[in-house]
Amino acid sequence: MDRRPRNDLHQLDVYRCALELYRRVGRMVAGFPRGEADLRSQMRRAARSVPFNIGEGVGKRGRARAAAYEIALGETKELLVAFDCIEIDQLAPLPDVHAAADLADRVAAMLTKLIRSALETEHPHASEPAASANRASWAVDRGP
Repeated sequence: MDRRPRNDLHQLDVYRCALELYRRVGRMVAGFPRGEADLRSQMRRAARSVPFNIGEGVGKRGRARAAAYEIALGETKELLVAFDCIEIDQLAPLPDVHAAADLADRVAAMLTKLIRSALETEHPHASEPAASANRASWAVDRGP
């Protein structure tokens, strides 16, 4: 069976990396000892949420797109914390933990750029002086 990407989502590097991160997390948590069901479940949920929210973001525009990517970024950061815990508790081989953390860092960097891009698309001239003046007009005066 020829497995070709079916839509634009599959062309996104961040989506493909998120799916690979999900695969790695699944393999990693499968080797956890019996007493780690909570961590196993939490990591699977977070890892699954990343590509889901990327997919949701692709279908949106502006602030809504950025919001979906921000959720994916938050879940990726949660996984980074989990990798630190796994390393401390020695629940998986260090090379596997480090490789997954490196991939999560890459996904986080791409998501950060996508968030910035989505927000700039919504307000393309937000960095111009007039926009700063508009923001200043509603700022709270705290006095001396």
